[in-house]
This record gives sequence, structure tokens and C-alpha cells, in this order.
Amino acid sequence: MSDNIDPKLPGGFRDYLPADMIPRQKMLDTIRTVFERFGFLPLDTPGIEREEVLTGGDPNFKMQIFQARLRDGDDGLALRFDLTVPLARVVSLYPEDIEKPFKRYQAGKVWRGEKPQAGRFREFIQFDADIVGTTRPSADAEIVSLIYETLRALGFTRFIIRVNSRRILNGLPQFAGYNADINTDVLRIIDKLEKISWDGVSGELSDLSLEQPQLEKIKQFLDLQSYGSKDVLARLSELMGTSVEATEGVEELSKISASVKALGVPDEAWTIDLSVARGLGYYTGAVFETTLLDIPEIGSVFSGGRYDGLVSRFSAQNLPATGASIGVDRLFSAMEKLGIVKREQSIARVLVLNFDAESEEYCQRIVAMLRADNIPTEFYLGKEVTIKGQLGYAAKREFSVVIVAGGSEQSKSTAQVKDMLARTQKEFGLDSLLSAVKGVLAK
Repeated sequence: MSDNIDPKLPGGFRDYLPADMIPRQKMLDTIRTVFERFGFLPLDTPGIEREEVLTGGDPNFKMQIFQARLRDGDDGLALRFDLTVPLARVVSLYPEDIEKPFKRYQAGKVWRGEKPQAGRFREFIQFDADIVGTTRPSADAEIVSLIYETLRALGFTRFIIRVNSRRILNGLPQFAGYNADINTDVLRIIDKLEKISWDGVSGELSDLSLEQPQLEKIKQFLDLQSYGSKDVLARLSELMGTSVEATEGVEELSKISASVKALGVPDEAWTIDLSVARGLGYYTGAVFETTLLDIPEIGSVFSGGRYDGLVSRFSAQNLPATGASIGVDRLFSAMEKLGIVKREQSIARVLVLNFDAESEEYCQRIVAMLRADNIPTEFYLGKEVTIKGQLGYAAKREFSVVIVAGGSEQSKSTAQVKDMLARTQKEFGLDSLLSAVKGVLAK
């Protein structure tokens, strides 16, 4: 007889057992509810795309992606690394079927071949919301408002949404006097400001051969964020007024700022932060990052930006877009650390015991009655045959209510309702059983 196969997972992947999945599913349901309240529509796309779709045909594409192939061929396929590129493909493929502007949300697994670290996996869930087909800054403000309302609905109270514009950052080489060819590297370093402070940033910028006057200009630029959002924009306009692109970015942020206020996002929940650059190269305008103030070390939990050129990769049509993505696993980890969410052992809150063969069908009718009233109910199907054994199962699975109904109860058309938390038990007729159970569940 052959040896058993080792059931361990490959590195960077994990299983989610019910105790993890129940609160995670509730989290996803909460996010979905908020997104739909904003008018976003559901979309789904395959996990596998043609590799050139994901890389844009760029031979220097640097992200580590998983290639996929059948045993007998069909090369050129890969697992998606985000949900934004597939969205761009979809709106290009179905131009007549998708009304613009198109507000879509999508939750799905993505895969990246990064080195596994604590809290970072090679397979993870993203939950995205995007608006395609409008250049209005009010669409960007809609995303900021969506971030705020979603995090509040999930139970977070202390967070900051940081907003910037890539147009402003694209004007930085002209302002500071360095070659625009290295701007991507400069922005990548600036994006680390919150983690490594100015001393670390200036050190890494010096490695790019930037000289002291150039470093001083960049610091002067970054120091503006110590002012309030309104003052930042006014001072920024004065500082970088010679750059057409930077001026456009300031105007963009001014309009976004006004719309964010009109949408009711409080000032303490968001700010203009000139160090926010975002890593992906397809961002063209406003960019967003959200940090949890109680655990900033976890990094950004809800990020995105405007990407007006991505759709043109697939067609001649020019479709501007803006959106943001939740790193579900990272955000759920934060919820656990902050005590916002707790593990749950069961979705059903009521267990009907099954210890008397002659009363089994009677108990099943009780189960059906509870379920018909939308009360999540489980009927015991295990090997335990005693009331004590089944109550042990109920305690381990953390049921709130246990229904006990044997021959005696059947003869009287009654059932015992056991409150597992209060450790009380009372007998009720079937005509009052539903209200009795609801009363216990409402505590």
C-alpha cells in the first residue's frame, strides 16, 4: 500500500477554518453593504488571464506573478495579481454592454510571488471599488468618502486617509532640479517617509546622486504637509507655480477637498500628504492611502488612486478611472488585534438535540419551524446519543440556545428551551416556542 501524501500547504498559502471564516465573511458582507449603498455594482472575472494582459506586454515587468499552464500546453497564462487590470480588460471588451460611468465592486483572490512574511501571503483577497468613465474630481472624492464610511461600518474609529496627486509629484523634478528619468526612484523613496523619517529618505536619495540643494528642495516640498490641507494647497501653489502639471495637481486636490467636505467626511479623518506616491506605475492623478492610527506599523489597509491611462492598453478608447482596494487579510488582522472582531465557532445560534429515535421527526419539525422563521438552526447529527454528550457539543460550538424535545415533550406538544449563557431552562408550547427562542437570542 502506498504512503499517504503529506497534506501540508506550499509556502505563502494558508487555510481558513470556520472559526476564521465566519467573522471574515461578516466583514466582507459589511464591506459589500457599504459599497452597494454608494451605488457600486458587482463584477467577477477569472482568476487566470493571458499573461500579456497582466504585464501589458512589458518585457521589463518586475512584479513576480504566477504563470499557469495545462500539462499538454496552452502557455501564456498567469494568475491575476490584482483586480484593476482585469477591470480595464473587461470595460474594453464590452464597450456597448457597460454604461459609463461604471461603478463596480469586486472581491476575489489574487496571487503574487512575493517572499512570504508575517501577515503577508502569496494568495490573498482584495476587495475593490472603481469608477470608470469620468474625469470629475468628485469621483475621487467619492472614493475617499467610501473609504471613510467602510472603515466606520467595520468598527474602526481612529484612522487617517492620506491624499496626494501624482501630477504634483510629476512636477517635483522641475522644482527640485533633478532629471525626470529618476523620478520613479525618487517617489519610491519618498513614499517611505512615514517609516524611515527624513534622515532615512535623504540618505537613500543621496544614493541616487542627488546633491544637497536638490535634497533641500525636496525637504521644503515635504515640509508643507505640516500645514492644514487648505494651507498646504495655497503654499504648494506658490512653491511650484512654474510647473504646469503640478499646478493641475493642486487644482485637482482643491476640487477633491471641497467635495470630500461636502460628502461629510470629517477633517480629522483625512489629510493631504505630499509623501504619498503609491507603488504601481499606472496611477496618473489623485492617490489614496489609509493608515490605522493605533497600529500604523501594519501599513496601508485601503489604498488606490486615479489611473486614466490603463484602459488604453487594450483599446483606442480613452476611459479615465479611479478606485481603491482593501487588503482583506491585512485589515482583518488589524480588526483582530484591535478587538473589533472575535472568532466564532458556529453560524447557527440554535441547536436542536437528537437523542430519542422515536422523537426524531418531532424534533425535525421544530427545526423546520425555526428555519422557516429565519432563525439559523442546526439539528444534531453526530454520534453522541446522550443529552449530556450533545450538550457538550453545544457548549464547544458556542450555541446560544439548545432545544430539548424527547418523548415527554412530544406527548405535550412542547419543547425545553435552554439558555446556554444564563444556564436556565424552561418549557414552552410549540405555539410560543418561536417567541421564546427569539427572546433568548435578543439578549
